[in-house]
Amino acid sequence: MSWNWLGWVSWICSILFFCYVIHYIRVHQLMLIAKTKKVLESSLVVRYIILLIVSLAWLGSMLYLTFFRPVDINNHQETRTSITCQPLQMGNKSDDFYYVLATRSKSGKHPIVSYTYWAGDDKYTTNSRFGSVSDGSRIINLNASALPWDKKQLEREDAKTGHAFAAVMNVKYKNTIINGLGLKANRNAATYTLLRVPSADMVSER
Repeated sequence: MSWNWLGWVSWICSILFFCYVIHYIRVHQLMLIAKTKKVLESSLVVRYIILLIVSLAWLGSMLYLTFFRPVDINNHQETRTSITCQPLQMGNKSDDFYYVLATRSKSGKHPIVSYTYWAGDDKYTTNSRFGSVSDGSRIINLNASALPWDKKQLEREDAKTGHAFAAVMNVKYKNTIINGLGLKANRNAATYTLLRVPSADMVSER
């Protein structure tokens, strides 16, 4: 059972508690004005402040856990990683044979490169934000080196396919209480595609 239910319950309770605090302050202020004609009373002000601090801290904690809490994908206590490898299939264009077709965007300050490739008789597309091409002596290039790759698995695939394969890494949040509170348990944290080719000549650009 996913711990995300705990996150939903906590979100609902935190919102309801905040609404209750606002209602509580409004009702007691109206009663104070009606009974004493005063706008402020020190004991009530202290109570208001404590309730507001608790409610805002609860809401702030939920916002942080859900939207702003950084999760280290290399931390195996928080995430689990799976890597799927497939041999690349060669394509051709005007008698030009290639493994990967790279298309550069023509808009934006930081143009994005999309990569199209064939593997297992299926066509796939990724881009330079979530993938990269490795054509050097190192299987794992600099862009992908920060990710928790299984180097032995990639080395075996590299030898078996003649340096032509696609390795897709899927990182998912583990079903832990802390991930559940952030509504992230069992959900995808990152997907990255490493495209291994024998040389840069096997990447066709357009």
